[in-house]
Amino acid sequence: MIAVPTPAVAGLLLRAVPRPVRRDAHAAMQALAPWGAVSAQLVQDSGGGIADHDVVVDGEPLQIPYRIAFPWPAAASTGGLTPRRRAVVAAWMSRSENTGLRQRAVRELFGVPEPWVVPFVVQLCGEYVYEIAADVDRFVRTELPQRPEMRAAYARFLRDNPHYLATTRHRAAVFRHLDHRWAHRYDPLRSYPQIAALDALEALLVPGEPGDTASPPVPAVAS
Repeated sequence: MIAVPTPAVAGLLLRAVPRPVRRDAHAAMQALAPWGAVSAQLVQDSGGGIADHDVVVDGEPLQIPYRIAFPWPAAASTGGLTPRRRAVVAAWMSRSENTGLRQRAVRELFGVPEPWVVPFVVQLCGEYVYEIAADVDRFVRTELPQRPEMRAAYARFLRDNPHYLATTRHRAAVFRHLDHRWAHRYDPLRSYPQIAALDALEALLVPGEPGDTASPPVPAVAS
């Protein structure tokens, strides 16, 4: 029998995807290494505390961990998986503590035609690696307009999660001032990739539709 993560870790991973996807997620878990870790902190939590809002996709709350620590599964483990199960693995790996794995994962998620992947992509706009945010920005501006169903899925997610969107934008603004690696840190005319990506995403919202309102107050940025 193939070893799987412990029940506690498995539960955290399964709750990161909606219920209709969990059967596939359970099967996809067989591809993961039998060791690893998942943070109890969720993507909407901030400052080491617990946020006062959920992250929802089409009405269902998801509990997406802020970080996981697993190696990327070997090709021999993922080669036989269905597209959805490979997408689940990529979604989990987009929360990896390893920068390169997060970037690899989100590039795979760009091609997934399912709404539940949206928060995994949006979350990377509120983190500190500007190269990944630049990938998201390019995707939103060039590929997403050609896929009307997924464009609508992103717009729904933003409308349904105004508190989370505000938290993500706040994080991006803070990282812009702290990011010593970004060559244009002191140029006020250059848009930080994380903020540019969020601007492109928010442009999907149609003015006047429910949820297209002013951003609410946000908590302190996550560590």
